[in-house]
Amino acid sequence: TEWTFAAGDKSTCLLGKQATVCTVPHTINVVPGYEEYRGKVWYRTLLPKLPGSRFFLHFEGAYRDARVSVGKLRHAHTGSGYTPFTVEITKAVRMSEEPAAVTVSVDNRMSADALPYEKSFDWPADGGLIRPVSYFSTGPVWIRFAKVSSDPLITALGSRRDSGNAVFGFNAYLDGATEGCTLTWQLFRGAKDAITPLSDTPLQEGTLPCGEITVLDKRALPDITYWHFDRPELYTLVLRVLTPDGACSDTLTQTIGFRDIRLQGSTCFFNGEPVRLPGMEWMPGSDPSCGMAETEEIIHHRLSLLRDAGCVITRFHWQQSDAVYDWCDRHGLMVQEEIPFWGKQPEGDPEALLPIIESQLTETLRDHVNHPSICSWGVGNELSAQREDVQAYIRKAVAFCHLLDPLRLANYVTNTAWQNPATDGAKDGDVMMINDYIGTWHQGYDPEEAWSTLVASHPGRAFLPAEFGLCEPAFPGGDAARERVFLEKLGQYRRIPEIIGTIYFCLNDYRTHMGEEGEGLMRRRVHGSTDLLGNPKPSYFTVRREYTPFVIQSDENEGKLLCVRGDIPCYMLRGYTVKVGRSITPIPDLRPGETWLLPERCRLKPFRILRPDGSTVYES
Repeated sequence: TEWTFAAGDKSTCLLGKQATVCTVPHTINVVPGYEEYRGKVWYRTLLPKLPGSRFFLHFEGAYRDARVSVGKLRHAHTGSGYTPFTVEITKAVRMSEEPAAVTVSVDNRMSADALPYEKSFDWPADGGLIRPVSYFSTGPVWIRFAKVSSDPLITALGSRRDSGNAVFGFNAYLDGATEGCTLTWQLFRGAKDAITPLSDTPLQEGTLPCGEITVLDKRALPDITYWHFDRPELYTLVLRVLTPDGACSDTLTQTIGFRDIRLQGSTCFFNGEPVRLPGMEWMPGSDPSCGMAETEEIIHHRLSLLRDAGCVITRFHWQQSDAVYDWCDRHGLMVQEEIPFWGKQPEGDPEALLPIIESQLTETLRDHVNHPSICSWGVGNELSAQREDVQAYIRKAVAFCHLLDPLRLANYVTNTAWQNPATDGAKDGDVMMINDYIGTWHQGYDPEEAWSTLVASHPGRAFLPAEFGLCEPAFPGGDAARERVFLEKLGQYRRIPEIIGTIYFCLNDYRTHMGEEGEGLMRRRVHGSTDLLGNPKPSYFTVRREYTPFVIQSDENEGKLLCVRGDIPCYMLRGYTVKVGRSITPIPDLRPGETWLLPERCRLKPFRILRPDGSTVYES
């Protein structure tokens, strides 16, 4: 974690007076005097001695064009600052008599050969080793990655299924396997730091002969508990590759979950249940203390704000770290992960960027495909999708996602649907995702008429407003106006049955190179229901109230009634409890539209309603 760090065009800057010591993750753009720096930054550290026969460096994210040197070894990872990559450095380590030194340069200048493209993005361009770097060793065989199949067997739609049969299998991708090597696998119930503790006894296990791709054919497993956003049950897969003499060459551990998301017409089914799900977007990298080099503490705090507000889904305009998705896996927050293809640029044919896009999608899916929290992939945001060349790109990118991951949804998010609803490129995603700023950025449209026309133009399709809210200072009124816009839009969406969920924009005011307010480190857009540090504004509590899946009504004669919402949010309450003091009472299963009389003591004392995982969803 300790590196020598400096900014400059050549590595000799590491020997100059400006060189200093830093820890990784790190970005230069929170260092005083370098807030708007665009150029090369350099990092150097010594690698400790490790046992083993092969040696690797793993970078979770280096923004943006990274070049790694160890001895005579050179490796470049360019055009992508948010996707992980691994470099084998075995020869360099073996040839070094002293502890090997690794030198990394990272360049965050705007580029037309990268995503994000030039200045076409709305978040900070923080440069450096913005995510953790790992150094590890293996024996002669390395497990590069594994793609796991973990799918519930749900044969009928219409009601929620929490357990039952499931399909399980995997493809393990190995490097260096020879004849006589074997792969052992064990599947355990539970996971580390999850609601269900990791079991000591494997649920299933076996041994396979090794190949470059070692396959466990899909098999049916009985008595599997499914992953649900209210009760995110996890399982742990452990793979070990053994050499012919029985030595363990490498181990790979993957946390997985069994859950089913599918569309049938304009209805979304989650584990068999028709649902309409609430969500809100978080713009990471906004805390001025660390920028894009966020600590896990900050990541967990911001994600907790989303979940505490009742959010079940979110989206990110660019790829996030495993720390984000690990938290989402364990706390029931579903995500659309998107490549950072945002805005009208390039003005020419977007297919010129297709090699970079396919490379990013491949790296993203390879490392993140086993996270049960990731429900869909995004191929672009606000790309001028009335143009035929953009529509052709969307079709190819969505098809590429389906090729890599046939079971997840793939979508494009549009802001041009109102111009010509019938032909907009959003139609080529699995869900029609719409950024709705009618009344602010989108002028001249009646919201009721615009949505009615859009839905009528695409019968049998599912829709999801992927952004809606108030953006200051372009539109005045402050947080009170933000609250009003949220309530008006959500009220309309609740009346449109084809809308399967909402993603409000956004949780936080956020740092961005194109911000209208502040300078340098504090350049930002005031679009959020919390400030840069995650401190809630009044509108945050409005979102939290409206995204609670029930309302509490008081009746002088009957007492307090819990009434389950039947619009947005819309899903069954199962496993909830009400807590008064130390007393906990189970709430019976309640479907949307059903009611339940709370215990008499709730009339007189404060009470809380808890989700199945023990978190608070409502406090009187």
